[in-house]
Amino acid sequence: MGVLSCMKYLMFIFNVLVFAGGTCLAGMGVWVAVDPAGFQDIVAARAVLSAGAWLLLAVGIALSLLGFLGCCGALRRSRPLLLLFFILVSLVFLTQLIGAVLFLVHWKQVQPEQFLSDLQRNYGGDEGAEVFSTAWNTLMVTFSCCGVLGPEDFGNGSRFQELHPEMPWPRACCVRDGLLQAGEVLGWEQCQDRSPGYIHEQGCFSTFGRTLQRYISLPGTCSLAVLGIEIFAMFFAFCLYYNFD
Repeated sequence: MGVLSCMKYLMFIFNVLVFAGGTCLAGMGVWVAVDPAGFQDIVAARAVLSAGAWLLLAVGIALSLLGFLGCCGALRRSRPLLLLFFILVSLVFLTQLIGAVLFLVHWKQVQPEQFLSDLQRNYGGDEGAEVFSTAWNTLMVTFSCCGVLGPEDFGNGSRFQELHPEMPWPRACCVRDGLLQAGEVLGWEQCQDRSPGYIHEQGCFSTFGRTLQRYISLPGTCSLAVLGIEIFAMFFAFCLYYNFD
């Protein structure tokens, strides 16, 4: 009886952790979905990237509800609730595993050429009012990069070259006296001459990719922790189901 009581409270604790982990995942999903910086507009055509936010949000909400359900099942000693909890958590667990595998497979297939064609076809310049151009300007200024692969991306018959034939690349590619877009360009003439220290030579694909790899460790670690908690929660639910009268 003491072991059963201990398992019941361990089940409750693990479900509180499931609820907390689900809330964290949902919060990350909301942040990516709201996309305050507008970066998602740059990669909206990449299904694996645009769907990631909604997957995080859906899984997070589901886990939060399941954590509450598991707590009720443990405290009320309800076998139907425990069985329902076990089945639903198993489905969420499988969904997370499938989502992780698909993300890893498709992420390796993302190539810079896909972004380069979109940039050359749609980017309108520093004064472009459309969301695509604004998002790219924000990205280049924030991450101190230029184009997808480098400044040459704005030539070769691009839309930017047609709209601004007198400019080799946008001002967003130039070094500024601050990280924000309001910062002044250090030297526009030197930037046009491609003088060292006045232009960002690095493309945004590699720069943003390195930054994404650094920050993706947080949701990745959180997801792995939640998966581990789910395994223990399913184990305790299974044990309690067969021991409760």
